Amino acid sequence: MGFWERYPDIYKGLSSVETKLRQEARSRNATIESILLRLVNAGGKRLRPALVLLCGGYGGVEQNKLVPMAAAVEMVHMATLVHDDVIDDADYRRGIETTHRKWDNHTAIFAGDYMLSKAFGMLTRYTEYKDASMIAKTFKFICEGEIEQYFTRNRINISVRKYLTRIRYKTAMLFSMSCYLGASSADISIAEKRALAMYGMHMGMAFQIKDDLLDFQSTGHALGKPVINDVRQGVYTLPVIYALNDNRVGKRLEGMLQDEEKRAEMLEEIAGLVVDSGAVEKSVYLQQKYLNKAKKAAAALKPNTYSKAMQELLLYTADRTK
Repeated sequence: MGFWERYPDIYKGLSSVETKLRQEARSRNATIESILLRLVNAGGKRLRPALVLLCGGYGGVEQNKLVPMAAAVEMVHMATLVHDDVIDDADYRRGIETTHRKWDNHTAIFAGDYMLSKAFGMLTRYTEYKDASMIAKTFKFICEGEIEQYFTRNRINISVRKYLTRIRYKTAMLFSMSCYLGASSADISIAEKRALAMYGMHMGMAFQIKDDLLDFQSTGHALGKPVINDVRQGVYTLPVIYALNDNRVGKRLEGMLQDEEKRAEMLEEIAGLVVDSGAVEKSVYLQQKYLNKAKKAAAALKPNTYSKAMQELLLYTADRTK
């Protein structure tokens, strides 16, 4: 049984989100429609739309009001993945060939831009005017996070603080926005809305740290994308940053990371050095700190089915293998 099948209301809502995504994928341009439908059908965790449904459900918002916002949030996420794949020159995502590989870079960029415009149109259509500024601000932060990641590629002097700022912008802000959008029209206190937004922020931080850990804990088949791809692209995540600061392996790792080719055998050795340094365990510890912050935020909410699901969702995502 999947996680959401234990929560029929959310499970039903996610099914409606899929329907809405397919409806919004329609376009007068056959190529755009083909790309969008292919991306929707590739599936995904749908975690961000689930957060919209969860937080809205907690506040008693009718699900038919939440589904369009949930679909829009997922479309934002899909667009960022398409753009990421172009920048990283990735071959596959979610188990299928990436958009720029199947078509070309220009088409993929236009498709990502189209999805962002569709998503922003949906969000402004289904949310209140006061939320538009927050949505635009989140989009800005996502772009800043992605730009920061791009312009710090191949740098070996990235601090943990800079890494955390980067993932807060590029990942956690969208989690927080998802929670906020679900709760924004709910008849709940400002303190509750703030707790829900912080739950999303801390969960997003923990989620991204786990995502970066999976490069050293999982396989390409399980992930649906190449392992250690970040290292190959010169993007050094938390486990690598910790390993670079290790007295035993840091210098050796530094020299290997500065090699532009990074052949398969070298990538395997890099992964081994990271694991041997204890960096994985340190990263897991920091991930747990953010999970604990998210738990604390959820514990401030009144107990009901939705707040219970929020707590269980933290455990589920922390233990994931893909």
